[in-house]
Amino acid sequence: MYAAVPTDQRGLVDQFGRRIDYVRLSVTDRCDLRCSYCIPEGFTGFEEPEHWLSFDEIERLVGAFARLGVSRIRLTGGEPLLRRDSAGLSKRIAALPGIDDLSLSTNATQLDKHAHALKAAGVTRLNVSLDALQQAGV
Repeated sequence: MYAAVPTDQRGLVDQFGRRIDYVRLSVTDRCDLRCSYCIPEGFTGFEEPEHWLSFDEIERLVGAFARLGVSRIRLTGGEPLLRRDSAGLSKRIAALPGIDDLSLSTNATQLDKHAHALKAAGVTRLNVSLDALQQAGV
């Protein structure tokens, strides 16, 4: 792990001098599949929703990153579409000054219910996990 250090001229920069313009943000640990990276061996339970960042907190956090030069955000989870009103959150993030690209990682099990709303909210790209194509435990 490395620490990112903000500078006045280049924005957010890692210890190797690389400019950071991309952040992945997990909006929930919940998942509707049993993939090994969402529910690993020894899993003891999901985080309580009252411990999640609120939409206001997420918007403030992404806004702070944007002011440091981050222009690309990817919403992840678990399965981010299990977070209530994920399209509303997407719309808030897409509207922030400096955010040029909003994408979402999903297993696509909920995508048929949310695709149109996500596009209307400003999600421009999807990363679909192919783990959804395998039977659990295979």
